[in-house]
Amino acid sequence: MKKVLFTALAAATISVASAQNSAVNSAVLNHKNGTLDKALTDIEKATQHKKTQDKGKTWFYRGVIYQDMIGNPIYGKMTDEKTPLVVLESFDKAIQLDGKDGEFGKQVPERKQMLYGQVLNQAVEFHNNQDWPNAIGKYELAHKISPEDTTAVLYAAYASTANNDYKRAITFYDELLNMGHKTEDVYKAKVQLQQAAEASDDAVMGTLANGLKEHPNSVYLMQEELKYYLKNDRAEEAMDKLDKAIAADPKNASLYAVKGNLLERKKDFDGAREIYKRAIEADPNNFDAYYNLGVLEYNRGADVNNKAAKMDYATYQKKGKALEAEAKKHYQSAVPYFEKAHEIQPEDKATMQNLLNAYTRLGRKADADKISAQLNK
Repeated sequence: MKKVLFTALAAATISVASAQNSAVNSAVLNHKNGTLDKALTDIEKATQHKKTQDKGKTWFYRGVIYQDMIGNPIYGKMTDEKTPLVVLESFDKAIQLDGKDGEFGKQVPERKQMLYGQVLNQAVEFHNNQDWPNAIGKYELAHKISPEDTTAVLYAAYASTANNDYKRAITFYDELLNMGHKTEDVYKAKVQLQQAAEASDDAVMGTLANGLKEHPNSVYLMQEELKYYLKNDRAEEAMDKLDKAIAADPKNASLYAVKGNLLERKKDFDGAREIYKRAIEADPNNFDAYYNLGVLEYNRGADVNNKAAKMDYATYQKKGKALEAEAKKHYQSAVPYFEKAHEIQPEDKATMQNLLNAYTRLGRKADADKISAQLNK
């Protein structure tokens, strides 16, 4: 009698297990046939039963079924904004149970990459519609799906900036830096956001210092750092730092250009002029040096003109013409520098505008009309 009972119990156990395995198999078959609603019902049953809830296959197909419902014209309405997260959690559990090299675990990376694309597309759609909170949420989820990919993090920073959430944007740029994405643009954007968010000078200077370690020739980062040195009465320290950098790298035109900028700020225009010329000697195509030399000469001409304009009539009759002639020489001196800067960076609007002003001052109408046409394209 005991033997009969044992046999019956064993049979029952086998029957229940088979039924539950059948639920997984049925889910797989329904998925294959495209009846995703039935596949979902079957697989959810399997995730709840003790015989199949710890199987990698169960959770892998749960992820697959939910994933294939996303965007499906028939079954997509059964999904919501949480569905991609359900898919991710299912795949992660499949790997946990099956191992990354198991039959189902090894299929997960390809599926995750597909999920990343799906979520990123959703984020971009929200982004294009300027729905910043939802765009950011999707970018964050995309980053969670593919932690090594920088695209979602970068666009999350863009969306946060567009949403005027500067502090949150900074956290995304910090994440990029932590990921090793240490481009000059990342440091530049972070500095600008810190300035917009009114971060402390120490915080901004810390970012600038880190950026210059990665990009020691960045003119933007050097110039911004100089602003903070000057703001905090550290001009001599800034100059000493520049001189040491130039001594170590005397052919670095960017360093000369930045030093010229610092001398301008100290109102040492003659010193700045000489340093800009040294920058050109080091690099005959240094845009900043040519542009700044043009500005220096043009401004000297404008200063002389202003003196003439402020004279009374009697004084002007005696000295005005000579001053106007002197101003004209400075405008003429500015033109070749601006023209070379324009040649180096033909799309730079500021250069074109300055050339237009100089040509107009000199009465060079044909040249002024030509550059005006380029400026207004």
